Amino acid sequence: MDSASLPEQIRPASIPDAEQDGSRDKLTIQDASPPSDNKHGLSLNVHVDSHASHEHTHHHAEIRARHRYTIRRPRALQFSYRSQVIHAGDERGLHETNSRSSISSHLPEDIAKERERLDLFIDLIWVGIIGNLSEVFSSLGFRAEDPNLGIAILVFTLVFLPSWRIWDAMREFLNNYYMDDMVQRAFTLWILLLSVFYGNQLAYLTKDIDEVKQWVISTYLVIFGAFWLIELAYSIFIKWLRKLVFFQTILRLPSIALWVTAIQLPGARAIGPVCGAIVWEYLCPIIMDSQVTARLTPIEVKKALDVHHFQSRMSNFFIIILGEGVLQLVKDGPLGLGLNGSTGVMIWILMIYYEFSFLYFNRDGSRKFVPAATKRGQKTLMWVFWHIPLFSSILTFASSVMFIIRHQPDAPYNSLTGQASAEKIPQDDLPLYLYRAVWTCATSLGVIMLSMTALALLDKSLDEPATLKINNRYIRLAGRIVYIIVIPCVPAAHNIDADLFLGIAAFMLLGVTVWEWNVGLDKGGALIEPLGLSHMMSRELKA
Repeated sequence: MDSASLPEQIRPASIPDAEQDGSRDKLTIQDASPPSDNKHGLSLNVHVDSHASHEHTHHHAEIRARHRYTIRRPRALQFSYRSQVIHAGDERGLHETNSRSSISSHLPEDIAKERERLDLFIDLIWVGIIGNLSEVFSSLGFRAEDPNLGIAILVFTLVFLPSWRIWDAMREFLNNYYMDDMVQRAFTLWILLLSVFYGNQLAYLTKDIDEVKQWVISTYLVIFGAFWLIELAYSIFIKWLRKLVFFQTILRLPSIALWVTAIQLPGARAIGPVCGAIVWEYLCPIIMDSQVTARLTPIEVKKALDVHHFQSRMSNFFIIILGEGVLQLVKDGPLGLGLNGSTGVMIWILMIYYEFSFLYFNRDGSRKFVPAATKRGQKTLMWVFWHIPLFSSILTFASSVMFIIRHQPDAPYNSLTGQASAEKIPQDDLPLYLYRAVWTCATSLGVIMLSMTALALLDKSLDEPATLKINNRYIRLAGRIVYIIVIPCVPAAHNIDADLFLGIAAFMLLGVTVWEWNVGLDKGGALIEPLGLSHMMSRELKA
């Protein structure tokens, strides 16, 4: 147990020096001719790394993450002491060095890479879990007997929110305590085993909801019980964590009671306790971070985020969600053999996924900005909150478009889901089902764009005037507002079938993307790069 007092352990987190990127020796080659001699009025400085020849003549060597101990003493990688974020050194217990990782704000490069690989493995498991979540919505919303989109959305929401908390709890654990010792590896494997079992139970949710509900909730409670136990064990070594674990335990007792009650209640009667448990669990972090709690509880030290890892993990989950939709376009060959009508539908759907990927990472188009995730308090909570409807709406959109593809006139129905649906749904009722799928797509697209716009506006732009072609970010995002308003209204028009709707949605989204790309160009930029620039580059390199 650490015997040093807290003030001796903490030190302010150093800010990475922006000049570190330019610390290498570089040779600057400039054009000998005056700038006026160039007909395009362009000047070019070529920076050649003096180590380039060295890298080509010697073998490239990498360093594996160092492991000196089988079991390490737990420590928090970072924490907040009296509202100041403290980085407590790397996982070896050493002081921070000047060589930092681009992946993490304070972990060494080798350790950060190890954590990144583990994150990737976790995401592979969640690809399957997300696929089952998507099938839950599709099975309830588009089943042949008594389809009900309202019930489908309700059940999907009640399943998605706890499922996302499992992923987020694993993200938070690795963010706070990653050490990569054998105890932590065993714990991680245990959580992953439970997660795989949890995801498998979701596949049977629509068949026998009462029995599956018991397994799902029980596994969920075991998973979070494991997180509670590991933090309780860590609190033996991390003194400030003891109070935090105590107050978190008290706060979570009501939700545990509600989950247990939901296990006992049959059918729709369990909806109330489940809703109450979910709402309370999502309120707990807000209560813990509130000013009222800070005044009423003697907690000076709290958990803090590794912001870079936090943003990276949220972005990764966004890619997983998009990947689930793209995977369904390929899995089991739903488009059929050769070119047909389903191929055209696939083009529109893939365009939509591709353009959403651009818009999410483009944010509000600012060149320099402060991400909302780096700010403490309400903005960070709102940033996390808007990801929830974003993720869930992408899944409902993916379920709806896959129903449309599987029920094209030339669909092969070589997937089990498509074959079962084709046999059960009467041909006379199919247009009504497709119309319902179109409305679901339209609503989902509107919510996706609304969530992305809110996330973009939460960032703080630091661009100076005249930095971009259009500096006003509200004008840059105006196309999204038009899309949010128009796209839910398109299905109301007469003679709009599924293929036409998806084509309209894709081309409208393409218009938004092209608009944001062009208005976000640097001031003085042009549509086409001048021809002389490549000639100048060749001349500089020859010199």
